[in-house]
Amino acid sequence: MRDPYLYEDAPVLKNRLGIKDADTLERAEADITYLRLYDVDGAVQSMEFGLPRLLAIHKHIFGDIYDWAGTIRTIPMVKGERVLGGDTVRYSQPDDIERDCADVLKKINDTNWSALGVHETAETFTKLIATLWQAHPFREGNTRTAITFATQFAEAHGFRMD
Repeated sequence: MRDPYLYEDAPVLKNRLGIKDADTLERAEADITYLRLYDVDGAVQSMEFGLPRLLAIHKHIFGDIYDWAGTIRTIPMVKGERVLGGDTVRYSQPDDIERDCADVLKKINDTNWSALGVHETAETFTKLIATLWQAHPFREGNTRTAITFATQFAEAHGFRMD
């Protein structure tokens, strides 16, 4: 199956910049998202911590680069992860993404964080955010989006992340 997110004549994500070289796109994306991360908190501050917020974070960070920013991916993904030495992770299938995100977001929101000690908070929150990341709702930008969501949630619930 052809990846509709890629240019037909280059193995590069279609982007608003018209860049068809992977290294050039990676550098441009890094520069642009670095700047967008500075003001993401203000862009989504009044939203509840659910899927609409996650989508809004992604759209804010990546909207200047990709037309599909802030939308759930429509194709299955397998991708080697640098942090895992190139190993792959089993991501949610497109038809399961919304349900998988909703399930973990409900757990995140239903947890009584103030009743947990610091170590239990760290362990529980880490596992839940990893589960959210593993749903991998976007074609690109899942880690930056999940970490931004996690940081905002933690700060709003009194356990600031450093």
